[in-house]
Amino acid sequence: MNVLSDEQRRFFDANGYLMILGALSAAELATVRTAAEEAEARWRADPALPGTRIPEFEEIPAIMEYHPALFDLVEHPAVFPLIRELLGTGIGLVDHAYYITPPGGLIDGTAWHTDVRTRVPGVHHAGSTMMIRAMFALTDIAAAGGATLVLPGTHRQPDDTPIPAVATPEEMPGAVALTCEAGSAYFFNGNLLHAPSNNRGTVTRRVLLYNYGHKWMRMWRDHEPSPGLAAAARTPMRRQLLGLTPPYKGPDAKLSLGLQETIFL
Repeated sequence: MNVLSDEQRRFFDANGYLMILGALSAAELATVRTAAEEAEARWRADPALPGTRIPEFEEIPAIMEYHPALFDLVEHPAVFPLIRELLGTGIGLVDHAYYITPPGGLIDGTAWHTDVRTRVPGVHHAGSTMMIRAMFALTDIAAAGGATLVLPGTHRQPDDTPIPAVATPEEMPGAVALTCEAGSAYFFNGNLLHAPSNNRGTVTRRVLLYNYGHKWMRMWRDHEPSPGLAAAARTPMRRQLLGLTPPYKGPDAKLSLGLQETIFL
């Protein structure tokens, strides 16, 4: 049974992204926020932990390592089944992180990029879906508040299509800011041109990232599961997502039954 509506499928195929407004319930959002706050406090207290620490952008990689609720989010029923339908049953996880964009930083126009054209050579990306990046908003995200920018339809461009030069990400002609309220989610094709925008507001933007690919793809460095996270992957789907099942042979994991009732408990 398809989980994507015909309208959602057509929109994603044409534009390369999809918004899922209100993906998290109020209770789920509260749980995830608390888990993310605990993760951030631990990360800030230990500068030896991996991550990006620059004024305009901070990233906590391997965020699922920090709290069970952040691990549960990888399979959220409002988002994951849609992405699995787009990528196929052999879905895997490539990376996962917590993105923090404080106000006042300066990001220039070279931030526009795709995630696959240079990382995955030898593939006809204009006709493929190699990765889908999902983000859950933990804060309201306004157009001037560091919203992700996308250039609709560019996931179908030839690989050698040049990226237009602009001074700031916001100046890209045709760019769409993915604005939403806290608790919403959005995802986009990894070949879609996208960029972070400058946070000119007063609120620090906070989003959780789950980047899905295919189970034969290796997880990125600093995102591979620790022994503890691997032990916590007790279902076939969790093990497949973490790269703990055969990459080519064997049956693909099925969607977990009763996922809505078990997540975040």
